[in-house]
Amino acid sequence: MRRTVFAVAGGTIVFAIVHSVLASTRMKALIEKRVGTAARDGLYRSAYTGYTVVWLAIMFWLFSRLPDRVLYEVRAPWSRVMRAGQLAGLLIVLDASNRIGPGRFNGIQQTIEFLRGREPQREPPGQGPRLDGDIARATGGAFRISRHPINLAPTLIVWLQPKMTVSWLTFSIVGSLYSFFGSIHEEMRVRDAYQERYDEYKRGTPFFFPFPIRKRSNDSE
Repeated sequence: MRRTVFAVAGGTIVFAIVHSVLASTRMKALIEKRVGTAARDGLYRSAYTGYTVVWLAIMFWLFSRLPDRVLYEVRAPWSRVMRAGQLAGLLIVLDASNRIGPGRFNGIQQTIEFLRGREPQREPPGQGPRLDGDIARATGGAFRISRHPINLAPTLIVWLQPKMTVSWLTFSIVGSLYSFFGSIHEEMRVRDAYQERYDEYKRGTPFFFPFPIRKRSNDSE
């Protein structure tokens, strides 16, 4: 089992490092300098999304070939409760991406604009709410229960897996840590983009887990 733990942890950490580097402002600026603004705005987000999907698919396939052991398995009816929680996590992702704009979020819309010879609209600064339009809609739903619902949802989904194995537990621990601490880095980018509007939004919305916020008397954090 030690081999499985090290392999899963190592693969997940490498994914997290590359994923973070590609999401950084410095990397995006470097790519823009090399390929130009139009190509960067039109193709970068879709390439980033494609990398994420392909790497995760390959990673899970490799993990499935490692020796593994079941740690516990929750039976019905509690397993159904856990599945309902996983479904709620999926709905959180769908709601959040819809508020950002699904085509903008995954990069498809920018790629279509680029291929049609139009000037692509740059993707949002992060996976946070878009505060440059209808703020009430942008900060509702999933973005009211957490400032980082797209990172929160996978955390819920992996930990609510009724059948927990060594490999899945290892991935859950490392992946959840990346989701949480990656949200701190992401928040810095979103804050830089929206500044006072983001400060106002975050005063009434939990950072990650949907814990109640106790507002201070001076209405500041």
